[in-house]
Amino acid sequence: MSATPQPFRAGIVAIIGRANTGKSSLLNAILGEQVSVVSPVAQTTRRPIRGILNEPHLQIVFLDTPGIRRASHNLSSMLNRTARGLVTGADIVLLLLDAARPPQDEDRGWMKKLAAENETIFAILNKTDIGLRRAAYETAWAETIAAQHSRNPKYTPPPLHWFEVSALTGAGLPDLLTALRAAMPESPPLFPQDMLTDDPGPFFIADVIRAQINHRLKKELPHAVAVSVDNITETEATTNVHATIYVEKSSQRPIVIGNQARMIRAIRRASEKELTAIYDKPHKLELWVKVEPNWSRNYWMLKKFGYV
Repeated sequence: MSATPQPFRAGIVAIIGRANTGKSSLLNAILGEQVSVVSPVAQTTRRPIRGILNEPHLQIVFLDTPGIRRASHNLSSMLNRTARGLVTGADIVLLLLDAARPPQDEDRGWMKKLAAENETIFAILNKTDIGLRRAAYETAWAETIAAQHSRNPKYTPPPLHWFEVSALTGAGLPDLLTALRAAMPESPPLFPQDMLTDDPGPFFIADVIRAQINHRLKKELPHAVAVSVDNITETEATTNVHATIYVEKSSQRPIVIGNQARMIRAIRRASEKELTAIYDKPHKLELWVKVEPNWSRNYWMLKKFGYV
């Protein structure tokens, strides 16, 4: 008798949580490749990014979402709405929590939302290499469930499983992956099985450039900058990129350019170095700075940047 063929399993895993909990770092660590740009600046991820883990008989599509934070401007509000909307339809929700810090209001907000949904939740305590406040998060979840019960005595909470990991060191990731594999439903592949990400290259390059800007100017221009890649030309030796950096006010343009263009040169060189390392091919950039008043309130500009 021939052996029963192993069924193929595939599903979607949404990675959600407060800004700067390490969602992009976790995705890159799981895939072993940089598909999402990592930065210490909050909300480096402004658009959903899919990273795809392909194994024999298995495909897991990870969805990296913008980090939730207090909405101090229109762009933050839009990103928060985007992140919350992406939870619906996921097979598993990974709620990423900063284990080194006590629960924040945004963490409790996610718990409140997830407690009202039916999705299976994996609560991921990340950054355990720095600290571990598991009891505080377990208490916050218990309080969330108790509040739901007080409003509806027949309430049944969604299944939740706790994991302790470090995206930096890799600790705990094997156990997390084992649980994710087991949780995937039987399904044909959702994407081609040789695909690592469906993220268009121009958007990723724009994110790399913006991360370098944020690294240098996060205090002067925390949310006022966006980047659009206008043209990419390939030669045998190099990839040539023309990109535009958008700011909202005329006074912000000289900040990005810097005295005697020192700042824009530093941004260009650092971006070229990072892109060359990622793609294993020299990248040459031309960067221009343009004033676009209120771009963060302009739907068509947000669409151009891939945020909507």
